[in-house]
Amino acid sequence: MEANGFNQHGQRQDCEYGFRNFDHGAADVILAVAFNSSGTRIALGSADHKIRVYDVEQDETSTLVDQWRGHDAEVKWIGSTLGHVFGTIGGDNKFKLWREDPSQASKGGRRFRCIFSQSPSNHVAYISFDFKTVKHEVWLVLISRDGLLSLLEPSEPESLSLWKELDTMYPFGQHSRGTEPRFSVSLHQSERPCYNAVIAGLDPKALSLAVSAMNLIKIFRAVKPDEGNYQFHEMVELSTDAPMINDVSWAPGCIRPSDLVAAACDDGSVRIFEITTPHSVESMSTTISESRIPPGTSTSTRGTITNSQNAPSGIGAGLAGVSRAAAAARDVAGITKINHKWEEVAVLSHDDNSAVWKVRWVHDGSALASTGDAGKLHLWKQNVAGYFIEFAETGPE
Repeated sequence: MEANGFNQHGQRQDCEYGFRNFDHGAADVILAVAFNSSGTRIALGSADHKIRVYDVEQDETSTLVDQWRGHDAEVKWIGSTLGHVFGTIGGDNKFKLWREDPSQASKGGRRFRCIFSQSPSNHVAYISFDFKTVKHEVWLVLISRDGLLSLLEPSEPESLSLWKELDTMYPFGQHSRGTEPRFSVSLHQSERPCYNAVIAGLDPKALSLAVSAMNLIKIFRAVKPDEGNYQFHEMVELSTDAPMINDVSWAPGCIRPSDLVAAACDDGSVRIFEITTPHSVESMSTTISESRIPPGTSTSTRGTITNSQNAPSGIGAGLAGVSRAAAAARDVAGITKINHKWEEVAVLSHDDNSAVWKVRWVHDGSALASTGDAGKLHLWKQNVAGYFIEFAETGPE
């Protein structure tokens, strides 16, 4: 790999240290890759439906821990406080959770065992998922290809072998066949929301979620009542003039005054949105989700339109804000009165204008990585003036 940086004048220059080639040993193209939180392990999912886990040594060498037949669509690790555990999704319509078993030999195909497996209740494959870990607590968000969003937490935190569903909904309405909204989800990873949101009245233990579809992003906050489960509430909807959003990522960090959400777009751009929570209540948010489905509701009633006469269907109904029969707007501790405003603060372009497929913030939210069809990795961060600039770029030799 070649690595390039930029000097203080914005001129491209070669870097003394850059990225290196990684011999993954897969027989087919790599479709998913993820480091654990400490950067000591990497998990790969490839088109040959195999999962591979490598140890990354201090001298930058890598050692294969194990490989086995599994998933190929997406791979993500749970926080290190819960051990070496990661989740995957694939074409078999299942989400699976894998945990290392140190009693098994390396490279034997049994070093990681599946401790939890779930199929969507609507029998539609999962397309995106995300974890949030706070000490020994963990939450999981899944979204299927037809737009069914589910929030889960483990019933047995020690073993992670049993999970319970806390909330479900269709944030954009039920997606019908023939359209491709490209749903993506991203949880805010910090222990608390940004401090201005807390000052504005948001519960410090609230979960924050960004969900994208088409050219829209919806921001949700989930709070837990005194008796009951976490429930998501839609706070604000973001839009962009890009034709399609492929991926979304919420910047970690709670000491900043506002939230940042990045989107990878089909037009070759990376869009960054700032979400603020003004302390005044002059323009209260009234965008409570009207598509909530109480846990346990039959899938046959999910997404049913209240007034079926001449009403749009599928994802068009969700994007148009059509009410659903299962709607149940619930206000917990005044969360819906917290004003949320948004602004598109940066439009960053890849040189070749090819589609951008993935965006990820680094662990402290200080820099953003993006990659797309050109096979290059772009790294962005804010300068002292507050503008986002590209500070490094890598590409194939």
